[in-house]
Amino acid sequence: MKNEILINTIRTRPRFKVVSGMSAQGFSDKVNLHLKNRSRVLSGYCNTEVGRISMIQDQDKYWAPQLELRIEKNPDNPSQIEIRGIFGPRNSVWTLFMFSYGLGGAILLTTGLYGWIEVALDIGNFWVWTNLIGLILIIGPYVSSFVGKRIARNHVDLLRAFIERVLVEEKVIS
Repeated sequence: MKNEILINTIRTRPRFKVVSGMSAQGFSDKVNLHLKNRSRVLSGYCNTEVGRISMIQDQDKYWAPQLELRIEKNPDNPSQIEIRGIFGPRNSVWTLFMFSYGLGGAILLTTGLYGWIEVALDIGNFWVWTNLIGLILIIGPYVSSFVGKRIARNHVDLLRAFIERVLVEEKVIS
């Protein structure tokens, strides 16, 4: 395995998977030790099943990414573990975006149908203009996600360097 975690840049939430001969407890202890001793800008936790590493509170903005780790037994070889990581925003940000997309779609659908029926029947065109609310609720989070992704690029690089350092120093990857 190379000395680098392969990340597909096309995905919205880059992810990786590494197989290790360490125990889950040993890996979580190593991650917690690295977090405690070496990181001045990162905080987080890791136990034998999951972990979360993020920016410390004073640098934590809505766009600040976090690294979510899942540690599972390898189904092919029970003496090994699989370490899966996903880089992305907090769950509350994803929920806000999905709620906004859903609400915008519902408003666009209902006011769009009602408005275009009114236009077709020559009753008026007020409801057609309310489609802008739905479009704003869809386009606003879409644009802000790209702005946040661009702003958070340095934070993702910092998280990636941290987990690569942990994996290389603990000889999980070479």
